[in-house]
Amino acid sequence: MNTGFVPNRAHRRLMHRRKLLVAGVIAAVFFFLTAFNLGSYLFYKQLGNHLEQSLNMKMRTAAELASYLIGNYLPDDIYDISGYYMIRPILSRIHERQDFEAVYLIDRRYNVLVESSQLLEFATSRGYLREDSTAISLALEDSVTTSQLHIVEDNIFKSVYAPVYNVFGETVILVMEANVDFLQIIAIFRRGLYIGAVISMLLLGLVSIFLILATSLFLKTETKLFESQRLASMGQMAATVAHEIRNPLGIIKSTSDLLKEEYYDRENPNELWNYINDEIKRLNRLVNDFLALSREPKLVQTETDLGQLLQDAVSTFRTDNNLTVNLIAPPPNLRIYCDADKIHQVVLNLLLNAAQAMEDRPGEIVLESDIVKRKGRTIVRVRIRDDGPGISGDPQLIFEPFFTTKTRGTGLGLAVSKSIIEKHGGEISAGNRPEGGTEFVFWLPVKN
Repeated sequence: MNTGFVPNRAHRRLMHRRKLLVAGVIAAVFFFLTAFNLGSYLFYKQLGNHLEQSLNMKMRTAAELASYLIGNYLPDDIYDISGYYMIRPILSRIHERQDFEAVYLIDRRYNVLVESSQLLEFATSRGYLREDSTAISLALEDSVTTSQLHIVEDNIFKSVYAPVYNVFGETVILVMEANVDFLQIIAIFRRGLYIGAVISMLLLGLVSIFLILATSLFLKTETKLFESQRLASMGQMAATVAHEIRNPLGIIKSTSDLLKEEYYDRENPNELWNYINDEIKRLNRLVNDFLALSREPKLVQTETDLGQLLQDAVSTFRTDNNLTVNLIAPPPNLRIYCDADKIHQVVLNLLLNAAQAMEDRPGEIVLESDIVKRKGRTIVRVRIRDDGPGISGDPQLIFEPFFTTKTRGTGLGLAVSKSIIEKHGGEISAGNRPEGGTEFVFWLPVKN
């Protein structure tokens, strides 16, 4: 009988809506972060283009004015070095006031005729200017042009080329080079943009994981709440049924005892009388299980010798099966703080479950206990192993109330045992052994 909790349609719809809500929140956060990163990237692109255009305009304006001014002083012979003594101071002032990296004049063969800083000798060639041959050609055709960005020794700069004419119409080229400092800022902004995108995606991942885990925990908690409410209702019903059964059961037993005294033939005993008492005892155990399930276990805890408790449980245990119970002696003087009667009941339940799993076949049940470290605490571990067929499906389901894989039984014994162990602050679990059979394990705190 499997009465595990199955959500009803309304509950399933509620869970589905909440999952959709979480998915919607994650999608909204993802959309916002994507839109923010995309907007930042577009801003970065527009900012770079705008600043470069502004720089181009500034350099063209400065070059046009400077070329007009320098043209008045350009010597008749452009290769006459002495004719540039008045031009160099003009180039130096432009260099300083406009904050250019270099200002100089070149001929058609890219030779420097005069420079603002006097660093180069006359007619020194600047070969890298050939990269701007197109812009220089346009300047020779009477256009003021700017170059593409250049990177030299990790420095980014831009050049502007303007034509300058002497009285004979000979043309030299005015070159102004500017360090593009703003690109360093743009590069920092770009790196920050990439880092921000990575961080935002990681943040989205963390938020998504948090929401998924939180929703999963919430749904599990809600499911357990529904299950607890269901079990509470079943417990109330079980208590009512148990009380209703107990009264007529007492009448049946007393009537059976009276009839046995009057009609029992000791010389020719009839085993049917024993069947009546056995079934009454079985029904009485069932009633007790119902009552135990319906109310919280109340513990009367005392210091208890675990070895003696296990020995008493084995001595009390009786079965019709051809079974032997092998009690492996625990460590000497192992004392725990517990309700001895309740733990005795748990051990008997587990022994009975193991015996029923053997299905009347001969075999051995092993009962063993020791001290272990678990979750940083010193605790007692009690193990009960059988040679049965094992558990099919999820072993932990057998601790659910009314869950049983047997043809007889109510599935309450293990549920009650789990409640008792957890009330003691311990844990209980079940699993299949690799060599066959089942092993039940429960852990209890040791008395300090």
